[in-house]
Amino acid sequence: MRAPPWRLALAALGVVTACEPTAPEPALEPAAEPAPPVDARRCKPGPGATGSPSTIAEAVALTNTLPFPVTAECLVEALDRPLRIEASKSRLSVQPADGERSPRVFVWTADSLVMTIAVDGEGRDLVEFGQFVTPRRSIKGELKFPLTAPASLADALARVRNPEFPNITSCFVCHDRERDEPTIPGARSSLALRPKPSSLVAIEALRDERERCDATVEPARCQWFAALFDHGPIEHRPFDPELRLF
Repeated sequence: MRAPPWRLALAALGVVTACEPTAPEPALEPAAEPAPPVDARRCKPGPGATGSPSTIAEAVALTNTLPFPVTAECLVEALDRPLRIEASKSRLSVQPADGERSPRVFVWTADSLVMTIAVDGEGRDLVEFGQFVTPRRSIKGELKFPLTAPASLADALARVRNPEFPNITSCFVCHDRERDEPTIPGARSSLALRPKPSSLVAIEALRDERERCDATVEPARCQWFAALFDHGPIEHRPFDPELRLF
């Protein structure tokens, strides 16, 4: 029996359709790169500055890129994280701690540079610098905040000069064997020291103080804890155990 004409037409259409090339799949667009994290800090390194200074000069340069008037807390906020610190409750310093709840904090921005701040008390507006020139010797410097104009390396070195005996520094009282450092005009190096183990304050204790700090009662102290803890992780960085104790 012959097939009806309509069935032959459908069969022919199927053959033609099967012979036609398949339309290509639409190309997949490459996955979009994730957006970089937003740096919400008010204080962060400006052009040409580093958040991990390895010298006093680099620390001063970083300070000069921050919004004026620059506070000591702003400088610490601008440092790269994780922040590597040691803390001491010792009051034996020209920048003393104000007890265990408001210690003196040593911030290592590089293995060659340590900055020292005091969370509260008479030294809270100072940042001290120790730049290692050998494993046992460091150049000392200091800036007093707030800064309303750019500072210089010479300013930081001059601030530690003894006003009565300008050929030596005020650090000479504790740091022995002071001498001129010929590679940096105006700098004097002396023995680097480390805090006594009995004076150390654990990072966990500091973090607890941050949580307990009441900004309505102690706003300045709380600002320091915020600068330390609110902008990224904190790590413990002990001093070299071969350094002398103070």
